Amino acid sequence: MAVTSVIVGLVVSGCGNSDDGQKESKPSGGATSTARQSPSSSPSAQRTIIERSTGSWKSIVAAKSDDALATLTIADGEVTAKGPKLDCTGTLKPGQEDGADAPSLTLSCEGGSDGGRGRGTVQMKGDDALAINWDGPEGGFGGPIDSFRRAS
Repeated sequence: MAVTSVIVGLVVSGCGNSDDGQKESKPSGGATSTARQSPSSSPSAQRTIIERSTGSWKSIVAAKSDDALATLTIADGEVTAKGPKLDCTGTLKPGQEDGADAPSLTLSCEGGSDGGRGRGTVQMKGDDALAINWDGPEGGFGGPIDSFRRAS
């Protein structure tokens, strides 16, 4: 009896699916305009990491050792990196890692030890954070990771 009362109450109150010719209520204008303005995919998702990485970058840590990198500049896939004693050049090449865009960077440095760099994989988080995961020496467990923020 109690269950029947609940079901009757729901039907009378208008809950459920009915064909009474009324239009469905729509959210207020603010909610629908927000939904229309947000794109289905962000512009950064449509560009490659090589395209997004173009520009000037500064290390997120202060260069305390001679083999540290302080700045990175990328233009048309060509890279220059500088540190306290290092002057490096390199090239970004398109690549994939686990099905995702992961270009490789081959870097050649003058002015001292390259600190285990040489070849690495470039990754980005958003458009303002870039990291290079260096392979390190052959047979080793990997090299350093350099992290950069876009320079203003």
